[in-house]
Amino acid sequence: MDRKQSKIVILLFTLLISSSVHAQMEKELAGVDFVRLGSNNSANSVRFDRFSIRFAMPLSLKKEGSLLISKFEYAQTNVDYPFVDANLDELERFHTISYSIGYMRKLKNNWALMGMVSPKISSNLTSSVQWKDIRLMGMLMFIKKINPNMNLQIGAMYSETTGIPAPLPMFSFMWKYKEKWSFNLGFPRFQIKYKVGKNTEIGTNLTMVGDNYTLSKTLYNEEKKMDNVRIMNMGGGLQVNQKLYKMINLKLSSGFTFNRRFEFLDDRDRIMKFDLDNDWYMKLGVSIGL
Repeated sequence: MDRKQSKIVILLFTLLISSSVHAQMEKELAGVDFVRLGSNNSANSVRFDRFSIRFAMPLSLKKEGSLLISKFEYAQTNVDYPFVDANLDELERFHTISYSIGYMRKLKNNWALMGMVSPKISSNLTSSVQWKDIRLMGMLMFIKKINPNMNLQIGAMYSETTGIPAPLPMFSFMWKYKEKWSFNLGFPRFQIKYKVGKNTEIGTNLTMVGDNYTLSKTLYNEEKKMDNVRIMNMGGGLQVNQKLYKMINLKLSSGFTFNRRFEFLDDRDRIMKFDLDNDWYMKLGVSIGL
């Protein structure tokens, strides 16, 4: 993969992560997820286990149709290598701590505005947090309710992890068809769902595991400095959503990865990488919805 293709993949990964944060802020009060991706039974395979917990607090403002949403999330990613190496001890566990604050407001002609700012820390946290560990992401979306079954979203996001000093476009068109089918068509997300029963949905799923993590202490590989790690796993498959009780939902998904990257970097220069085979993943989540 050349440098230009690599930038496109990194950009898509960041956009997908950002759009999932946006979707969660609209629909969830709290949630817990566990993802197991890959195995460690060959030289070209590294297993990633990711556990995350999040909760949100919506607050209605005095101005009619205005809402303020605060969201906190903690995630831990554990890396299981196919070999034992004492030099990797500080590269086996990574943490992400983020806080998001979003503002939603109804506008005229069935339009609405949503803005969000989210600082986060992504690091192995082997020592105290430094300014370099803090990254910023922001998003602005305009939402148009065309009719009860159609919804249009247009906006842009900015993230310090993309390496691009400019906002990036996002859009989606959501359409419900005959009460059974629902489609989310756009960039960067694409999703189809089918309602099997009153409390059960089955649909396509896109899963992302990874982040750009800074290292609390600079490490060296053959005298080359390493100060951050890039982990990216993207996969697609099927997901089952089961409503358990009122606002409580269970999600189970599984599929196969189509892009995996695991690189050790000095700023943005790659020092070392793992050539990973694509593999299966499994994800289990429980959420409390609005």
